[in-house]
Amino acid sequence: MTLDTPWFSAAPRPAAFVRTSIRTKTSSRERVMEIRRIHRDEGDAVGRLWDRMCREMEDGGPLTERGRGDLSRMLAVSAFHRDAFCLVAVDDTADDTADDTDGPRIAGFVNGRTTAEDGLLPCLAGEIDSLYVVPEERGRGISRALAEAAVHWLRDHGARTVHYLSCADAHDDHRFWQSLGFEPDMICLSLYRE
Repeated sequence: MTLDTPWFSAAPRPAAFVRTSIRTKTSSRERVMEIRRIHRDEGDAVGRLWDRMCREMEDGGPLTERGRGDLSRMLAVSAFHRDAFCLVAVDDTADDTADDTDGPRIAGFVNGRTTAEDGLLPCLAGEIDSLYVVPEERGRGISRALAEAAVHWLRDHGARTVHYLSCADAHDDHRFWQSLGFEPDMICLSLYRE
């Protein structure tokens, strides 16, 4: 499966590359959730989801208005960036929208990038930075579909190793990524300024 144009191309890439059918738990109606690259005009909607993600984190909190605006612009650039991506899970059949705007309902996102490895692994690596699905859509396979699409995007763009950095005590997070084949291999130690 080809996700995009070659990694060296700066041209905009095709939007859709994965379609996942997910049966809702509340009805027998089948919904189609599309996993695709973010569109340039969706940066604000995903920025609001990022803010929501931050508010749900134990040590998180709301983004400032300026911070959310800056983040939204960076996410919008992911629509055409050569090395960075933001993939969204979109329900085109939804009657309402998660972000109170016209357009498809974005149920979640994953973002990351390719980067050159240093040290002992002189190759192209992939990094998955964040994955978030709105609480009302969890348990339907969207997180897994987003994660698998991100790994596929990174592999298709030459990444030999894919990294995901997780908090040490986020055991549910660890189990999720390990169920996708990720293995714990390093521990990040931090020294904070007092």
